[in-house]
Amino acid sequence: MERDSLKDLLYCLSRFGLFWAITVFGIIIGKTAVLGVIGTIIPRLRLYDNTELLSLLSCIIPAIMLIMLFADDAKRHTAYKAYRPLFVTIVMLVTGIVYYIPAIIAGYLTEERAVDAITELYFTSYWLTFVSDKLEVYALLGTIFWVALCILTYVIARRVYLHKFENGEYEYEVQG
Repeated sequence: MERDSLKDLLYCLSRFGLFWAITVFGIIIGKTAVLGVIGTIIPRLRLYDNTELLSLLSCIIPAIMLIMLFADDAKRHTAYKAYRPLFVTIVMLVTGIVYYIPAIIAGYLTEERAVDAITELYFTSYWLTFVSDKLEVYALLGTIFWVALCILTYVIARRVYLHKFENGEYEYEVQG
């Protein structure tokens, strides 16, 4: 029993860390590669002026990375007969809540630099400002988007894996 608890804790911490790392990576890629490369190659997009489009394009890379991560999780969990969508959902909800906390704190800060730093943390969700340009609102919508993407990927990937398994494309790696 203790071994399972340790594995669960390590899974929680690793997914929490990877979520933050992938999100920060998306911000860095968006501000450098997407702006520099795509903004230069296709100047008609006017990425230097259109922050919403830059944010949307910057959102694609972390989305792909999170989809790959959670699809692999679902495949491995199913193959090893340890599929637990409720556990993954709880992990992602807690991760989303922790990810959203800085947006709430930003509303109470008075120093401009601190608020700007927190605002940059939600750059990959900035494209949702068409709903509201308040940080708390688009950060919440972005957090819901990321958490839902991870959970849906996990559930859908399992169904795909099981479908392929039933067709004989995969075999269980651990014989029961």
